[in-house]
Amino acid sequence: MKRNVHHGLQMLFFFALSLVSALAVAAPPPENDIKQSVIKIKCASQTYSFVEPWKKTQVQLAVGTGFIISGNRILTNAHVVSDAIYLEVQKFTEAERYPAKVEYISHCTDLAILKVDDPKFYKGLKPLEFGPLPDLDSEATTYGYPMGGLQLSITRGVVSRIEMNTYAHSGIDQHLTIQTDAAINPGNSGGPVMQNGKVIGVAFQGVNGGENLGYMIPSIVVKHFLEDIADGKVDEFPDLAVQYRAYCLNRTFRKLMGLPDGMTGVVVAKLFPGMPAYKKLKVMDIILTIGGKDISNDGFIILDGRKVNFEEVMERLQVGETLNMGIWRDGKRKTVSLKAATWKMPIPSRNPYGVVPRYYIFGGLAFTVFSKGYISASGGWGALPLCLKELYVNAHAEPKYTAYKEFPVLAKVLPDEVNVNMEKFTGQVVETVNGITIHSLVELKNALEKSDGDLIEIKFMGCDVPLVISRKDAVAKNASILLKYHVSAKERL
Repeated sequence: MKRNVHHGLQMLFFFALSLVSALAVAAPPPENDIKQSVIKIKCASQTYSFVEPWKKTQVQLAVGTGFIISGNRILTNAHVVSDAIYLEVQKFTEAERYPAKVEYISHCTDLAILKVDDPKFYKGLKPLEFGPLPDLDSEATTYGYPMGGLQLSITRGVVSRIEMNTYAHSGIDQHLTIQTDAAINPGNSGGPVMQNGKVIGVAFQGVNGGENLGYMIPSIVVKHFLEDIADGKVDEFPDLAVQYRAYCLNRTFRKLMGLPDGMTGVVVAKLFPGMPAYKKLKVMDIILTIGGKDISNDGFIILDGRKVNFEEVMERLQVGETLNMGIWRDGKRKTVSLKAATWKMPIPSRNPYGVVPRYYIFGGLAFTVFSKGYISASGGWGALPLCLKELYVNAHAEPKYTAYKEFPVLAKVLPDEVNVNMEKFTGQVVETVNGITIHSLVELKNALEKSDGDLIEIKFMGCDVPLVISRKDAVAKNASILLKYHVSAKERL
């Protein structure tokens, strides 16, 4: 009897011990451990001029936030460390600063990984773990080093919305975001947003004119980024590249398409050359399912128990993976398969962080690549002539532009006797040289330098009068023009 009692007490002891151990594992890390894992980042950055691409701008100094994740890595925002020429990081309780370097950066997702070579930096730091998407109206805590002070700041707010939004850093990419009523101020960027001791997002942008509104990059986007770089390179997010319309809400349209009752989806309105969907889908196809998920007539699906845009399924794939879609075409249901791919555009449409602009100078005529960076630096969208606005909008959508690698633009004229009165062509995109269509900056160089005759006629898009220059004079004077205007090299191609 005593033996049975002793055995029972022993079992009870081990059960209690295992319960305590389980609770210890499930318990969130202490507040102090989280603070220790939040890192202050100081960045000195410098960019190039996109109008005079041989020149650099002034050095900018900024402060941001990062945090320790597995593998002795610091996760932060791309915009905190973009164009960095020097980085240093500082721990919560130490005055010492450690040099750091960017290991990976994704301007698409506004995320970056930093590394510190000194192993002493990582002593006492515990990596933060990632949690799932939070529930609406749940509380979250933001850690960071925002403007207004030198010490770590901790603010609490409520998760108010989860939806697709444009990421301000790139200015064009759209991914899932989490909105909170905790303000995200300069310096907060890159800091962890915590719930139940786990990271649910990375603070990254606020709202102009919005009071106490901020956005975080959800952990699901961060995990995609980390999986992407596991092979040692950044592939970025794939894109479906399909414009669609919610026409299936209209009964008359459904009757026209012969769509059975109870079947729902969205209508393909436009496809883009160079993308997998361009060859597999047709305009007026009805996309019924994606990745096995039924698409509602307004373009939403239920994914992980949440209502999200159907394109989120593509968002969660890595480049090269396969996506199956159910479609309605010619009165029949069909299945198509697409390879996930990134969208490569002949006119770079992201904000130009981390970009070293290419250029070529001939007879004082300085050409560069027509891009969003050039547009912003040369006066913005409003300063563009109509023909170039149309080019910017249509270059990635019209089949006739598929042969173009890029579009050379005359960015600057360095005045000299060989190019008198040619400033009026500044800001125009090259169409032809002596009747030969130009598809890239390299093609432009070859056409100018290898011209058979002396007189070279450069025609620009939307411009009736050509620019005419002497090849002999341009070649003879180019070196002296570069010297006169302190340009170290005639090209960066």
